[in-house]
Amino acid sequence: MNWSLLLLCFLLFILIVQNPAIRRLRSGRDAAAYYGIWTLTVLAVLAEQAKLPQFRPLDWVRSIMELLS
Repeated sequence: MNWSLLLLCFLLFILIVQNPAIRRLRSGRDAAAYYGIWTLTVLAVLAEQAKLPQFRPLDWVRSIMELLS
């Protein structure tokens, strides 16, 4: 079993366990942030597993700064 598959299983477990708690908060902003970060994490793991090139952290910051300016 490789680390990517183990991490995906862990992320799925976390989604199942934390989903009721996120729904109880009844805060759309908090739920959107949680699901957004969870989705980005899953996509990053899948991209790593598929050997696709990934953004470095400073590339993310630069792209966001270009959008804002």
